[in-house]
Amino acid sequence: MKYKLVMDIEINSVEDLKKLRTIVEANNLDKPNFSEIARNLGIDRRTAKKYYLGDDKKERKKKKSVIDKYYTIIEELLSENSTQVFYYKDHLFRYLQREHGLNCTRNNFNYYILNHEEFAKYFRPKGNSNAIKSEK
Repeated sequence: MKYKLVMDIEINSVEDLKKLRTIVEANNLDKPNFSEIARNLGIDRRTAKKYYLGDDKKERKKKKSVIDKYYTIIEELLSENSTQVFYYKDHLFRYLQREHGLNCTRNNFNYYILNHEEFAKYFRPKGNSNAIKSEK
């Protein structure tokens, strides 16, 4: 028994390559030209083949931050009950280095603060509601 199949498949993204593989294997067709597919999608041919074979991105393991052990200290320092006021993240960073032995880069500290919403909102600029705007 012989079947003649005519299939027009439109590939618009790398997600479509997995569907293409299913059709190719089910109909016993030749493998596609990955170089041509890659040119049309604007990606590398190896990337096209990777998605065709179904190699999805692997999940990364969440690593604990060095700064996590200072979470409660930062929380206390930035609370409304604290008498100390930090106007800048850099001041808090230097204070933690000096007083609590924090050992990380300033860039990592800023990233940590910005990723924790409860800390990030402390450093957001507070608008002055008493400000008067005038037009000339």
